[in-house]
Amino acid sequence: MRRTIAVVCIALGVFSISLAPMLRFWVADAVMKTPMDYYDQKVNRGENVTYFSIEDVELVEGATVEATTTLRSDVAASGDDTVVWDQFTWVEDVDTGYGITSTARRAAHDRVSGESVDCCDPSVNDEMVHQEGQAFKFPFMTEQKDYEFFDTTVQETHPIRFDGEETIDGMETYRFVQEIDPTKIGERDLPRDLVGMDGEGDVTADEMYSVTRTYWIEPTTGTPIHLSEEQRRVGQVDGEEVLVFFEGDMVWTDETVDSNIESTQDSLASLNLIRGTVPLLLVVAGVGFLAPGVLLLVLAGQGRRARQ
Repeated sequence: MRRTIAVVCIALGVFSISLAPMLRFWVADAVMKTPMDYYDQKVNRGENVTYFSIEDVELVEGATVEATTTLRSDVAASGDDTVVWDQFTWVEDVDTGYGITSTARRAAHDRVSGESVDCCDPSVNDEMVHQEGQAFKFPFMTEQKDYEFFDTTVQETHPIRFDGEETIDGMETYRFVQEIDPTKIGERDLPRDLVGMDGEGDVTADEMYSVTRTYWIEPTTGTPIHLSEEQRRVGQVDGEEVLVFFEGDMVWTDETVDSNIESTQDSLASLNLIRGTVPLLLVVAGVGFLAPGVLLLVLAGQGRRARQ
C-alpha cells in the first residue's frame, strides 16, 4: 500500500513539474496574441489649436479640437497569425462641430509582433498603400530598442526610438518618440489674396506635414497606453510658408488613457497567472508530491528488506 501511494505521489510530482514549463512557455506564447474580435475608440484632444477652415475660408485660432479614432477587427479576413484592422479617424472643432479632416485606414498585422503584413487590401483613404513597420501596436515583450513605425499621413515608415521608462498612473511603460521632418504630402490651390500675394486667381502651394509623436507602451502586451502628437501642416510657395492648415498638440484624453490601462491590466493579470503564478504553484506542488513520494518509496523498500 505504501509503495502504491509513493508511486502515485511521484507521478503527480513529475507531472506537475513537467506541466509548469509547458504552461510558462508554450501556453503563454499561444495566448500572447492580439485578439481576433478587437474593437475600441480612442480620443485625441488638443487645446489652443490653429486650423484653416475651408468652409469659411479663414484661419481659426485657439480652438479645442478632438480626433476620434475607431478601430475594428475584420474577423472574416483575419487568421491564426494575422489580424486585419479597419481604422477611421474624424477630427472636428468641439465648439462648432466643424469637420476639419478625416482619415480611413486598413492594415493587417502580425498578432504577436504587431508588424504590418502585406495582405488583405491595405489602404489609406481607400487607396492601396503598402505598409511596413509597426502598424497599430508594439510587439508582445517590447524591447528597449528602436522600431520602425508607419505614418499614415506621409504613408511612409520612419524610426521610432526608445526614449526611456515612465510610469503612467501606476503602470510601467516604455516611452518611444518618432520625429518626422517637414514632408510634402500634396498640393493645394489657394487664392492669392488669402496668402497675401499680389495678382489674381490662385497659387499652388505645397502642403508640408511634420509631427513629433510620443507613445507610452506597456512592454509585456505591447499596448499603447498614452499618445501625444505635436502636429503641423502648412502651405509653402517657393519654400516660403504662406498659410497654416493645422497646428497643435493632440493628446489622448484621460478617459482614453484610463480605458487603456484598465483593459491592459486585465490582460496582464491573465498573462501573469499563466507565465508566473500557476507555473510556480505547479513547481511547489510537484516538489510537495515528490518529497513524500520518494520518502514513502524508500520506507517501503526498507520494510520489504526487513521482512526478508
